[in-house]
Amino acid sequence: MKLDKLNQWLSLLANVGVLVGLVFLIAELNQANRIAVYTAESTRSSQFIGMNSSRIENPEIIAKLMQPDPEFTDIEWVQALYTARQQVNTWIDAENAVINGLLSETTRRGVFNDIDVVIAEMPGLIPAWDYLFEGYKLDETSDLETMAYLFTAVQKYKQDHAAQQQEP
Repeated sequence: MKLDKLNQWLSLLANVGVLVGLVFLIAELNQANRIAVYTAESTRSSQFIGMNSSRIENPEIIAKLMQPDPEFTDIEWVQALYTARQQVNTWIDAENAVINGLLSETTRRGVFNDIDVVIAEMPGLIPAWDYLFEGYKLDETSDLETMAYLFTAVQKYKQDHAAQQQEP
């Protein structure tokens, strides 16, 4: 009888120990998830800092990219193309991080705002984006939401710009 009671108490203590261990594990996983989210947000900020630094270091090409329909030298075309690629890769990276739960919905919406701002501020990138759209066969049906949005936003900008050019 005493042995049965002792076994019951030991079994209860073992179950409580397992439960405490599970609670601790859940807390650790939650903390690891928060660290991963912070790291992803921090990486995204670092990407933008790097892009902005490279733009500050190359003001001539940025001045051209801020003009609609700029005329590029061969070197400037390569700079424009790689600036467009860098921007696109940053947006795709953010979308993948959102899909994997590492960035917030707010950040996802911020990507679309950023696309709109970059198109407005640097319409000289449009030929480079068109080149990338053609090369990678991207359009408004792209599986990547950011690329479909970019394609649509670029087409809208071009239509609006063409309409403005036709106004007297």
